Amino acid sequence: MSYPTRGHYGNFSYRGNCSGYLIKDILNYYRPRNFLECFAGSGTGFDVARELGYTNSIHLDLNDRFGNFNLLTDELPKGADLVFSHPPYWDIIQYSGKDNMWGKEPHKDDLSHIRDYEEFIQKLNLINKKVYGSLNTGGRHVILIGDVRKKGKYYSIIKDMTWYGELEAHLIKAQHNTRGQSKKYTRYNFIPIAHEHIMVFVKPHV
Repeated sequence: MSYPTRGHYGNFSYRGNCSGYLIKDILNYYRPRNFLECFAGSGTGFDVARELGYTNSIHLDLNDRFGNFNLLTDELPKGADLVFSHPPYWDIIQYSGKDNMWGKEPHKDDLSHIRDYEEFIQKLNLINKKVYGSLNTGGRHVILIGDVRKKGKYYSIIKDMTWYGELEAHLIKAQHNTRGQSKKYTRYNFIPIAHEHIMVFVKPHV
């Protein structure tokens, strides 16, 4: 999948935004009755949902705009037919705190401030498990996640995280307009990361 532009959705200055056209395609394809978005960020998913006529969709994030919702500690609303989540890719972009995307101080439960990779995976697993538990039977969790290379080591988040539900689809999305595209690597430049993963998990009927 490839979306060279992000459309008029969300805040253009918010780093790590995905293209609104991706979310639009997902909603148009699955047509859920109840749509829930985790890691709502700058509001891309919210804008897409409203354009498509979803007046009952729920959008959650740690930032003020979406209710300071803590995915690690707060109870997720039940009954979604589709959950879209776009978590941080470990700590490659930090979101809370001064000079970042929102807030004056880093939030203690902001996944993007976790330095230890194993801790990051553990907390991402906790959130994904809660998302799966909140789904209706037959519902889907669509997660957009990328890989990370740090100090020459490659980290595959989709390999290391726990999978909840049955995998229905695994799509590869090309990345566009990233800072890494203009960066010159002196040592670790064999194959740059220029893709993301879209994983679709279904909560099966018993």
